[in-house]
This record gives sequence, structure tokens and C-alpha cells, in this order.
Amino acid sequence: MESQIASSHSSDFVTIGDYVLSSKLGGGPLSTVWKAKHKTSGEMAALKQIQLSKLTRNLKNSLDCELNFLSSVNHPNIIRLLDFFKAKGCVFLVLEFCAGGNLASYIQLHGRVQEWIAKRFMRQLARDKSG
Repeated sequence: MESQIASSHSSDFVTIGDYVLSSKLGGGPLSTVWKAKHKTSGEMAALKQIQLSKLTRNLKNSLDCELNFLSSVNHPNIIRLLDFFKAKGCVFLVLEFCAGGNLASYIQLHGRVQEWIAKRFMRQLARDKSG
């Protein structure tokens, strides 16, 4: 599916649902994450594209759990699920777009994390768990 999206519209903007895809943010064997912009509001989002044909029954159950969890939680350090929809044999999760990336991207960009920065990250995690 990813190759269909990428190759069938090489010079056009690709539209999925109410979103225009702008670039690939990442992915794995079962999903691809795209940077996207809502057609009318202009709001940026991350679209997680999951190919249903690649999911086993256990993975479909895990997807249901992920959707239930993300739709029920409202926390500043957990990406918000804004919406989800099915299209072209896939489920698309519309997620809050975080331009700063995650801890893995921070480490990739900056290399080894200094101890004082690691302590700050750990304090944030501990504070968030207790609150």
C-alpha cells in the first residue's frame, strides 16, 4: 500500500480522507506514519497507516486495544488520537503531530545522552506517573 501511495501520485499531492500527505515520517513492516495536513482546517497531523491484510487476529486485537487506550487517555506526554478511519484496505489513525520527535529521535540526533539530561527525562516520567 505504501508503494501505491508513493508511486501513483509522484507529482501530485496524495489525499487520504480529509488529509493531504506531505512526507513519510517512519514506519515498519505493518505500518507507515505520514506527515499530513487537514484539507480544510490546515491542522498538521501524523497519519499512521496500518495495512489490514498484514494483521493476524492477535495483531487486530492489539490494534483494538491501542485505539481504546488512545481514545480514552488525555495526557500531555502521550500522543492524542484525534480520529481514525478506514480507506484503501487500511486503517488510518489520525494522531497529534509532534514536531520534536520522540526520545529515540533525540538520541539519534544528539548521540549519547548526558547524565543531567537523562535525569531530567526520568524526573518528567516519574512526575507524570505519580500525577
